[in-house]
Amino acid sequence: MFFFPPNRVDRLQLQHFILRYAIKGNYKSPLEKSKVQSILDVGCGPGTWTMEMSNEYPDATVTGIDMSTVFPSTIIPANCRFIQHNILEPLPFPDNTFDFVYQRLLVAGLTPDEWLRVAKEIERVTKPGGWIEFVEVDGYGGNNGPYTTKIWGWVQQAMASRGISSLIVRDPGLVSILEQANVVNVHQDVLKLPTGAHGGKIGQLLKENEQSLWSAATPMVIHATGVDKEEYLEAMRIAETEVEEYKSYHIFCVATGQKRDPSSSAD
Repeated sequence: MFFFPPNRVDRLQLQHFILRYAIKGNYKSPLEKSKVQSILDVGCGPGTWTMEMSNEYPDATVTGIDMSTVFPSTIIPANCRFIQHNILEPLPFPDNTFDFVYQRLLVAGLTPDEWLRVAKEIERVTKPGGWIEFVEVDGYGGNNGPYTTKIWGWVQQAMASRGISSLIVRDPGLVSILEQANVVNVHQDVLKLPTGAHGGKIGQLLKENEQSLWSAATPMVIHATGVDKEEYLEAMRIAETEVEEYKSYHIFCVATGQKRDPSSSAD
């Protein structure tokens, strides 16, 4: 179950455009376009990335899976399909099916043990030599003021009460998770994106996303931490201006790697 269900679709759409701008495209993996025949989007949400990749790779079959049916059922590219599936269950595909498997922003949906289990399943369904890419956000970011720090601390406490860590990119880290899943040639890029007006349009969108996430988390934070609702809302109001004063930023990690290819001597 996702930790932040309210307004999830709107936030995922917003996050998609932020990340696409930040990495100057839909992915970082060094794909050879002519060789890509099948792509899997794990936890596809509303399917924005899935459909964009369908248009970018018209000769490939692009599949999106998600436990919630928030993805479209009509008016989708002919080479695109969506399947409702809980990724905590074995993926409904044979071994060595996909040339590229992509997963992002599931930090609020998986416990540390589940992360490794899912990574191993993703490795299983990836073709030898195929690419895997994880994109996740750090649960605290940087240059936070006292109220921003307090809010993220409450959120982390509430997530921890459900066995979820918002700091999975730090411990054990995406690189470690992929390598434990037997993925090779693992590389990680760390993106620091300013939050607020000092970061331009993307910074404004990140600030909007942050406020939306905090708002969605309100009932769960109050229940898990015992913090007074008015105290939480007041902290949100102060943090809205605090991000400008302290020049806060979000941290996103993009980790890529390949499934080991026994026929290749490069691994």
